[in-house]
Amino acid sequence: MQYSFNTIRWLLISLLVLLILSCTEDSTVEPPPPYSYNAPEQTDDGWLTATINDVGIEGEKLTEVVNLINYNLYTEVHSILIVKDGKLVFEEYFTGREFDYSGSNHQGSIINYDMDRIHNQASVTKSFTSALVGIAIKMGYISSVDEKVYSYFPEYSDLSNEEKDNMTLEHLLAMSSGFEWNEGDYPYADQRNDLIQMWNVADPLRHLMAKPLVAQPGTQFYYNSACTILLGEIVKRASGFNLDMFAQKFLFQPLGITQHQWAYFSNGVVFASGDLQVRPRDMAKLGYLYLNKGNWRGNQLLSEEWTQKSSESYIEVNSFWKYGYQWWLRTYNSNSQSIDSYAARGWGGQSIIVFPDLNIVVVLTGGNYLTYEPVDEIVQNYILPAVL
Repeated sequence: MQYSFNTIRWLLISLLVLLILSCTEDSTVEPPPPYSYNAPEQTDDGWLTATINDVGIEGEKLTEVVNLINYNLYTEVHSILIVKDGKLVFEEYFTGREFDYSGSNHQGSIINYDMDRIHNQASVTKSFTSALVGIAIKMGYISSVDEKVYSYFPEYSDLSNEEKDNMTLEHLLAMSSGFEWNEGDYPYADQRNDLIQMWNVADPLRHLMAKPLVAQPGTQFYYNSACTILLGEIVKRASGFNLDMFAQKFLFQPLGITQHQWAYFSNGVVFASGDLQVRPRDMAKLGYLYLNKGNWRGNQLLSEEWTQKSSESYIEVNSFWKYGYQWWLRTYNSNSQSIDSYAARGWGGQSIIVFPDLNIVVVLTGGNYLTYEPVDEIVQNYILPAVL
């Protein structure tokens, strides 16, 4: 007799439960409480809440995945949220270790996550920065994505050449700058990683802009976090607002995001490509802003054109992934259906996944920096079947 993967999982869960319950009364091991779904709490943060039944989502698969997390068969998943039809309908938080670059597996203290705690976004930050570029264009600070990158940095004119002079903001947005860069070749704990080197130089922007080109801008994808940092600095130079202040005034405040924290290089440049911290509920707001064509509760923060262009394929990463303006594109297959998505994705299991055809935003946070990161498995095997 052959058993399915999920059947085997549940057999393992049952054995684990029996083992926990067989502990003696004076044992310090306590079984996790049985999961029971509750609708998300209605607060004054701008979200309308509802039950999963209200929007036609089945609860069985969601109960299953929560139990898998509670019994540590999925580890270091910190939160799962689902927004359907503009309403927050599913919101669960778990215990895990916070991000600590210097810690073992880049993990720090154990945290009982909840709706009020901000979470490190890792590279989800890039999608926030992309939104700020879109806002700057909508407000007229930047004319278009066709503006030349080096025109914003006259102090680095000695680093430019004819090929670099043709590099545009769009090339930075789509990770197709052509710069020589080794962020994908070495782990983030390795000092040979160019992104890590940026933290050890006096001028992180020069570190990037001095790099030679190994491809014509716009022709090849290569993941380069420094390009997003350049975009953040361009927003600053175009608008006169430091990126963090620009975000506060034109994105966070309109979205009702009151808890946030940026990281900075030693010279004050905002780390626009990583380590922003916001709440998972506020991650969902960014996803819904794009799903709702740039409109949040009647306030048009982004142009509809920007949200559409950002979530379209600009360049192919491989046979599985495509890339837009700091958003990843892929097609999931669930229940014999193909479902298109675009997502903000970050190291460790941070994700904002938008399913336009389903009118859904899914948010996950986690701490799997050097361990298996189950985001796509959870989405494909549990969340999408619950929705479909």
